[in-house]
Amino acid sequence: MSTHPDPAAARQDPADWRARARAAGIDPAEVEMVSGRWRAYRDYMAPRGGGLDLPAWFRFYRLEKQSELPDQTGGVVSGCSATGEATEQSVLTRPAEFLALLKDSL
Repeated sequence: MSTHPDPAAARQDPADWRARARAAGIDPAEVEMVSGRWRAYRDYMAPRGGGLDLPAWFRFYRLEKQSELPDQTGGVVSGCSATGEATEQSVLTRPAEFLALLKDSL
């Protein structure tokens, strides 16, 4: 058994989440928008017993986003990520990658 840690297995620096998002083709503005919604939910629920943890909330959030789109694979009219209406909503198309970036952004 080797005593040297495997550098490939080491967790990436969470502070680099924006660069990793861009490299993965995920808009950092979309991650920031969703993290703001998570913080608002968490702050609201804190005095009320805490509510859902992040992974459970994210599953619910994705279901809500999916229900809002008539065509889940299509874009939206505005295409502006700053409004939360990204042309490609990575929260829907790449949820595992998006959740990992969301965790690191918090």
